[in-house]
Amino acid sequence: MLNISQAYFASVLDFLEQQGISSDQALGAIEFDDFKHYKKQQRVALTYYSALLNYGKLTLNDPLFGFHVGCDVHSADYGVLGYLVESSVNLAMAIKNLLAFDQLVANIGRTDFRVNQQQAVIRWTPHTQCSEQIVLRNMAAWLTTARQLLGSDITPTQVKLCHPFSKAQSLQLTEYLNCEVLIAQPFNEIIFPSQLLTHVFRSENPQLQKTMAAISQQELAGINASKCVKSEISHLLKIKPDLTDCSLLQFASVFNMSSRTLQRQLKNADCQFFKLLDDERKQRTLKQLGILIVGKTSLGELSLQLGFNEQSSFNRAFKRWFDCSPRDYLKRY
Repeated sequence: MLNISQAYFASVLDFLEQQGISSDQALGAIEFDDFKHYKKQQRVALTYYSALLNYGKLTLNDPLFGFHVGCDVHSADYGVLGYLVESSVNLAMAIKNLLAFDQLVANIGRTDFRVNQQQAVIRWTPHTQCSEQIVLRNMAAWLTTARQLLGSDITPTQVKLCHPFSKAQSLQLTEYLNCEVLIAQPFNEIIFPSQLLTHVFRSENPQLQKTMAAISQQELAGINASKCVKSEISHLLKIKPDLTDCSLLQFASVFNMSSRTLQRQLKNADCQFFKLLDDERKQRTLKQLGILIVGKTSLGELSLQLGFNEQSSFNRAFKRWFDCSPRDYLKRY
């Protein structure tokens, strides 16, 4: 599941507030009022993050909106990872921590790092669902954080971006970054002198670094555990002969945990038990449609196999999945 932390999402809302757009207005525009009720550690799906950045771009008529949000980044926006990076001894250690724990902030791409005698290169490969605004924010946030830690006069040698921005936009990026910016490139890259890697941070704090590393490891383990539970439930649903007697409580007992703990772990993975069960029911219905059409099974039998107590419940689910009733579907084909 592609997602980001609450803090990273909320920082975009804070930036919009600075531009005179309230959080309620922005969340309503992207149909995400539920965010106000999210619990601590619950992740935000990439689709909402992308929608919010696009909303800012259109509402403020700013094609580089993501870039400007990234330039306004603060350590708190990264959560635990922000303080881990800030307390690192130097840029080399900060990048090492970024590579190890970047999923804590945003699980939306892959970061690679390579060094030779003259230069260092950070390459970020975003997931295909990432918009140009997401790329702009990520790249600008990294550069801004580096300047905050090393000094405002620090500049990269070159920045490469995949998206084909206009000439005017490219010039604007060049002016801020004070380096060559290449657009429509195969990769998103930040290239800088390798000698910067050994510069000691002004905020270096070995004790805080040790503490933040332990907390980061714990949080990452929690995220990975949530992913594993979600995958295991999906697998168990797939191999079940039928979907009768499927409940959150029964699956919680399989994992030797309470239903509340299982529910919390699924929330951390941005998922719900009902959604996993609903997806499996839909997939099985798709596979059975041919058998339904030729009359080798009935709607009532299929309804029972899918674990519905009443056929009327199955009918409502079918209409939600396929935008028509089961009988209308059979008549059509």
